Amino acid sequence: MHGSLMLLLAAALPALPRLAHAQAAADTLPERVVAQVYDAINRDRMAFYSLFAPVWYHSVMEDSSKAATRLTRDKALRELDPNSWWASCGDKPRTASPNPLKMFRRIVLGPYVVDEQGPEGGGYLHLDVLEVRHGKIVHEWESNDYSNWSRVPSGQ
Repeated sequence: MHGSLMLLLAAALPALPRLAHAQAAADTLPERVVAQVYDAINRDRMAFYSLFAPVWYHSVMEDSSKAATRLTRDKALRELDPNSWWASCGDKPRTASPNPLKMFRRIVLGPYVVDEQGPEGGGYLHLDVLEVRHGKIVHEWESNDYSNWSRVPSGQ
């Protein structure tokens, strides 16, 4: 008995380094991936875009006649979209912002996560639908762009 246990352990030891670096299945659940989006968007753009597939699609909900836009993670990291959260709120850690982005309500249905979100403290609401496959965001539908969002209270 003791000898067979030692043999089993000896056979399993070479596989341990590979298992230690494997992503846990729970980390690829759509709800967990999107939760990581909020942590990342409140820190830096690199961490945020690491949660997207190398190629993903983006759609604007207000104009269903437009085809989805094909985006790449590399391009998003190189070029700052003028209608993005980053352009309107600054390309710096979100924790330095007086109102970091937060989720107010969430619905999860299979690979789809629907969030009502906005800056902490209110002022703006934004609907975001994310499709997550194999632990990466592959399609995002947004209710509008962030170009009218501001970190400065209105009237100042």
